[in-house]
Amino acid sequence: MEQQRLEIMNMLRTVMEENLELEGLPPQLQQSDRLYEDLCIDSIMVLQLVVYIEEAFDVVVPEVGVEPETFLTVDSLVGFIMGLRQAAV
Repeated sequence: MEQQRLEIMNMLRTVMEENLELEGLPPQLQQSDRLYEDLCIDSIMVLQLVVYIEEAFDVVVPEVGVEPETFLTVDSLVGFIMGLRQAAV
């Protein structure tokens, strides 16, 4: 399970690096990194990130019912992606 979480974090970082214009993205994401405060992602970037997550992880993010807490930290986002992947199986 931990290996899967690490793989998603690494892939998520790659998605962010390649698709979002972020200043100072750390070389390694930490589970505790906050998307808004630590990674300087704004609300528009979150919307873009949702599209890139769908493409990169081959999942569908529901249009309703996604809690704002999903986008608080890297860990909460990774957990959300893991849940979407399990639901798709």
